[in-house]
Amino acid sequence: MRYLILFILVCSGTLLSITLIDYYQPQRDEFLDSVQKSLQCRRLREKLVTMTSMKKVDIALFSQEVRELMNCPWRLNITHRELHRTELWSCCNASDRLMVTRQNTNQNQSLTYEVERRMKRKVDQALWEMLPQTVPWSKGSLSRCAVVGSGGILQNSSCGAEIDNADYVIRFNLAPINKSYDVGVKTDLITANPSQINKGYPDLQRNPGPLAEALSVYGHAHLLLPAFSFAFGTSPCFKVYHALRKARPQQEVVFFHPDYLFELGRFWRRRGQRAPRLSTGLMLASTALEICEQVHLYGFWPFPLDLSQNTLPHHYYDSVGPSHFMHAMPEEFLLLLQLHSQGALQLHVGPCTLTPTS
Repeated sequence: MRYLILFILVCSGTLLSITLIDYYQPQRDEFLDSVQKSLQCRRLREKLVTMTSMKKVDIALFSQEVRELMNCPWRLNITHRELHRTELWSCCNASDRLMVTRQNTNQNQSLTYEVERRMKRKVDQALWEMLPQTVPWSKGSLSRCAVVGSGGILQNSSCGAEIDNADYVIRFNLAPINKSYDVGVKTDLITANPSQINKGYPDLQRNPGPLAEALSVYGHAHLLLPAFSFAFGTSPCFKVYHALRKARPQQEVVFFHPDYLFELGRFWRRRGQRAPRLSTGLMLASTALEICEQVHLYGFWPFPLDLSQNTLPHHYYDSVGPSHFMHAMPEEFLLLLQLHSQGALQLHVGPCTLTPTS
C-alpha cells in the first residue's frame, strides 16, 4: 500500500511538473525573445554610435540596420539630452540668439555675416525697426517639438497626425503642406532661402500677392530668413519683410542671427562635420535640441531608396536634390541617427502609427 501511495505521488508530481512547464513555456519563450531583442538593439545602437563616416558604407546594409533600429523601442535618455543641450547652449545659445532681436542686438552695432566674415551690416534705425523684441520662446522652453524635413521618406508615411500633435512645429523652405495626412499642417516656424525668393517671387515690390498667398497656409508662423549669411541674401530677405508688411502684416518675418549660425557651424565641425555649411535642417534640429524637452524629427532621410529598397524622390513634393558642394546630407543623417541611438532625440524614418484625430 505504501509503495502504491508513493507511486501515485511520483506520478502526480511528474504530471504537475509537465503541466507547469506547458503553462509557463510561452511566457519563458516570450521573456527570452525580449531579452535577445533587447541585446540586439543595444549592440546595434553601440555600432551606429561608433561610426565615424558614411564614406564607403554599403547603403543597402545600412538601410537594413536603420530599419532594425526603428523597430527597437526608443526611450528618452535625460542624461544625453541634457549633455547635448548644455553644450549647445554654451556654444551657441539658440534660447536667446537664434534670431536677431532688440534684446540681443544694440542699435548702431555691426552684425558680422555668417559666411562672408569680412562683411558687416550696421543696425541702423531702419533695420532696428524690423527686429522683434525677443525670440518666440522667451517665456520658457518648449515641450514636444516636431522638426519636419522635406525628404521623400514622408510620402505615404501617415505622419501628419503625429506632427500636428506637437507643441511646436518647424518646417523648411516653404515646403507645401497639401499632403497633410503625411506631413501635417501645423506650423510655428517656416524658413525660406534667398535664391528661392529670387527665383519664385522676382517682383515682390510690385506684386507681393503670390508670396502672401503661399505663406497663408502656414497661419501665423514666423518666417525665418538668412539675411546675414551671404551679402547677396540681404536684399531679397529685406524685400520679403517689406512686401509682407503691406500684403500680410500678421506674418512676422525674422532673421537668423549670423553669430549663432557661425558658432553652430564651428560646434559641429569640431564634432566631425566637414561640409562647407550646415543644412538648414541640422541647424534647426540643433535649435530644437536646445530649446525643447522632446525633439522628434520627420522627413530626414537623404538616400534614394527607402528602408524596403523602394525608389524615393529627394523631396516628398519634388525630386530636386541638395547642393552636394555646400552640404553633406548622409554625414548629417549619421549624426542625427547617433543622437537618436543615444536617446537625445527621436528620429522617425518610415510609417507613423498614431491614429489621426478629428
